[in-house]
Amino acid sequence: MGSMVISGGTDGIGRAVALAHLERGGEAAVIGRDAAKGAAFLEAAAALGAAGRAHFVRADLSLVAGTRAAIEEIRGIFTKVDALVLCARHYRSTRRVTAEGFEHTFALYYLSRFVLTHEMADLLDAADAPVVLNVAGVPGAGADAVDWNDLQGERGYHGMRALAQAGRLTDLLGIASAQDRVSAKARYVLLFPGVVATSFSGEYDAATAAEVEALRAGATPVDEAIVPILDVLEHPPAEPLSAFDAGRRIDVDTPAFDVGPARRLHAETVRLLSPLASAEPGVSPAKLRRLLDRPVFATVATVQPDGSPHQSVVWVTRDGDDVLFAVAVGSRKGRNLRRDPRVSVLLTPPEAPYTYAAVHGTAAMRADGGDALRDALAVKYTGMTYAEHNRDAAARHGEVAMAVVRVTPERVVGRL
Repeated sequence: MGSMVISGGTDGIGRAVALAHLERGGEAAVIGRDAAKGAAFLEAAAALGAAGRAHFVRADLSLVAGTRAAIEEIRGIFTKVDALVLCARHYRSTRRVTAEGFEHTFALYYLSRFVLTHEMADLLDAADAPVVLNVAGVPGAGADAVDWNDLQGERGYHGMRALAQAGRLTDLLGIASAQDRVSAKARYVLLFPGVVATSFSGEYDAATAAEVEALRAGATPVDEAIVPILDVLEHPPAEPLSAFDAGRRIDVDTPAFDVGPARRLHAETVRLLSPLASAEPGVSPAKLRRLLDRPVFATVATVQPDGSPHQSVVWVTRDGDDVLFAVAVGSRKGRNLRRDPRVSVLLTPPEAPYTYAAVHGTAAMRADGGDALRDALAVKYTGMTYAEHNRDAAARHGEVAMAVVRVTPERVVGRL
């Protein structure tokens, strides 16, 4: 059944999905901030005979630091994640700002999902067929709900509007993640479960509390609501992005799922998170390996005949701690490396552009295996072989001989 991580997993839909997964023989780690709810979850898991397969990670997901701490704890539990289920949200009738300066609904409902999706990508890619399930509002609905000039409700805050906007932002997160292949393998699923009889976690004013009670009266029981969720988790669609409304498939080839707003949100999120870079000076081997396992573009610098630098962007992978990339034998980069094998490889996580790792070393080139490596890299970065990804390349350039470049790190500097 595999390993599952659930944010907001100590209550409501997240808890029910986790327990059902455990009952079916899987392993689950739930993230939540309430220690008592975490203990109750572990007791329920033990009653199912799953005590050794259930984990509670206590964290405040409204804080980026708390989310990152949860990820580090999860790394101590799992070496791969087959399913990441994003459920955490909390209603607030009055605006509250976190210690990191973000509006609470924006931080918990959207930012935590962004950080989990991006910074667990290597754990997802370690699984055979991972899936990221985003539980939110009706996918594609409220495409005009985003106020790009006021993403955090600084002007005229209203709890329902903040919740609706954050839900739409999580849609855009899924769209961008699928399009840009944050995880090389993961399928991204956007799912609205319908109105479900959960605890409706939140802090409500009197009028909103009355509305919530009216909703709860006609809501679907949790055990019924999770049936289509479990089905999607066990049998996710093959497409990189899919969407469901209470079990009904939604067409994602519509303007509501256009990648333009998703890319805009990604850029804004990167800007907002930049001051909170997770890095400390230095690059640990483990962090560098995790970065190299992701489809992150690298800039390779070689030495020109006149001593000036030559730079190009490449796909990379690793063999142990060695960095591998493919190069056309007759290219400028290939000729430079044959004459002078000194090289540097610069990597920057797209979600944290103020962090980086620069690998300095000596390149060793090997003629055999270049085509196979290029294909493997194409699959990692695009999900297709090189010929499928670039169908007219052979027609334009003819048969290009490829070589494998192996860079054994001699010095690694940076901040990750």
